[in-house]
Amino acid sequence: MKQIDDFALRDLTTIMSTASTSNPSHVLDVVMLPSLVEPESLAGKTVVVVDVLRATTTIIHALHNGAEQVLPQPSIEAAHSAHAAQTGPALLGGERGGRIVDGFHNGNSPVEYTPEVIGEKTLILATTNGTVAMERCRSAERVLIGAMVNLGALTNVLIDQPLVTVVCSGTDGWVTSEDVLYGGALMERLIETRTAAGKPVGKLTDTASIALNHWQNTKASVEAGGTLADVFRDARGGINLVKIGHDPDIVFASEIDKVPVVAELDLEKWSIRLI
Repeated sequence: MKQIDDFALRDLTTIMSTASTSNPSHVLDVVMLPSLVEPESLAGKTVVVVDVLRATTTIIHALHNGAEQVLPQPSIEAAHSAHAAQTGPALLGGERGGRIVDGFHNGNSPVEYTPEVIGEKTLILATTNGTVAMERCRSAERVLIGAMVNLGALTNVLIDQPLVTVVCSGTDGWVTSEDVLYGGALMERLIETRTAAGKPVGKLTDTASIALNHWQNTKASVEAGGTLADVFRDARGGINLVKIGHDPDIVFASEIDKVPVVAELDLEKWSIRLI
């Protein structure tokens, strides 16, 4: 294990050295829980909301498979009201405790949303963590939807954004490894992409550095033998999904760059669409 740690720390030192000499007006941040950020502090920033297991992965996949839009809702009651207001074809999707909500058409599993199920429909989605986290981000300049499955595509959109903050959704108010790992993976991609393009990298906050370190150590461990899905299975969110029979969702959510699309939350219409 020491060999892996040493490898990761050497890699991290190189990256951090590059970042520390960059333009301080460019800042990369990772917030490990929505409750740890004041909504007003997100003003003027580009926010990436992530709930790897599973809301943001599901949103990306549904839109990729032809959903017209996704309307994120903070509660079951709000979802029912939004559904009643729709004039076109719409599905109610979401979960509580990982399981489909009684009276909803679908749950929060990305593999449920095939083109046949979701094509040309509005998805009204209410989840325990991800759609609630979005509510915290209403003051942001922009809100983008992040997941491992669209990591590279999103990185390309963020390359010129000076103030980038990842907001991790967590699980039931607890920090979750998979969301923090995503934050670290995005930090790494942004640093590499901006450096290659000769653009300002940005100063990493302490929490962004912690996320990056976590990702570097995990990546080295996976490369030494194992899978990212295995890591997710041991995380707080993953343990519950395995318990209720949703292991295929974990596998899907761990597949980096599987879905090459980017989605943005329109803060006025409160609608997520592809950009």
